[in-house]
Amino acid sequence: MPFKTINLKRIYNISLISCMSVLIGRAWQHIFWDPPYRTLLWDEHLLKPIVQNLFGLKWENYVTDISIDHGIQNVIKIIGIMLFAIALSCIFIKKAKRLIGILIAGGGGILIILTIAYWKEFFWDVPQFLEMTSQWMSPFIFLSVVHAFDKNINVFRLLNFTLAFTFIGHGLYALGIYPLPGNWVDLVINTFHCNETGATIFIKIFGLLDIIASIFLFISKLRKIGFYYMMIWGFLAAFGRLSGNFIPELGILSFLQANLGEFVYRAPQYLLPLMGLYLLKEQKIIIQSIAIKDQNSAF
Repeated sequence: MPFKTINLKRIYNISLISCMSVLIGRAWQHIFWDPPYRTLLWDEHLLKPIVQNLFGLKWENYVTDISIDHGIQNVIKIIGIMLFAIALSCIFIKKAKRLIGILIAGGGGILIILTIAYWKEFFWDVPQFLEMTSQWMSPFIFLSVVHAFDKNINVFRLLNFTLAFTFIGHGLYALGIYPLPGNWVDLVINTFHCNETGATIFIKIFGLLDIIASIFLFISKLRKIGFYYMMIWGFLAAFGRLSGNFIPELGILSFLQANLGEFVYRAPQYLLPLMGLYLLKEQKIIIQSIAIKDQNSAF
């Protein structure tokens, strides 16, 4: 795949790393931990007709059978292995664009289902779905970058909406418009060793900044500021999952097993703003090139 400028190469690499990070981080979660698929699989209103009519099982037997629960856990681990394999396949997309593109889109589909499971677990709170947008959109943004060279795809617009939704979701929770997650307060307290009041004020300040930065993305003169804020704060918020959860008595290996995946799958919230900054540079080069051509044609 030819790159006409160094910015295009960096945009491609950043989108690749972002896609692989979220797939690997979620694969880690599936293999070692327990994603909340059971909020969907044990929803009586949703699945009881399927369980009873299609599989001929009584609902009570379905939700209490240990062997079925073990089967669900094994499927979750298989999904984790699939996500890890899809992440590795991203490296070879230049050699088999269509086939690997289908696999990556499938990985994105799994992330959407996972997002819906989290969304349901949080009682269908809108911010919960919004704040995970950068994760489930990362595979599709990578594919848009791959195909932007041969198809008319507006990667920049896709990126802006993805990041805006993500940080608006953060902001709605942080400002208390929706119930503030208790673990956010704990992370700030553990990181900065402050009291609960100080942690809440800190979160609200950055919640307001999240909303402002999201608006900035749609104002051409302020867009760069929005990207810089999201890149820095996105990294610090992701790193806070490590610093805020660190327990020396747990041991470094046990600590990393429990928390590293959570840091890794949040990489898009700071890598995608970095990608946006390079897109801005590329846009500037294109505009300058058009201006030079117009000047030359005038003569």
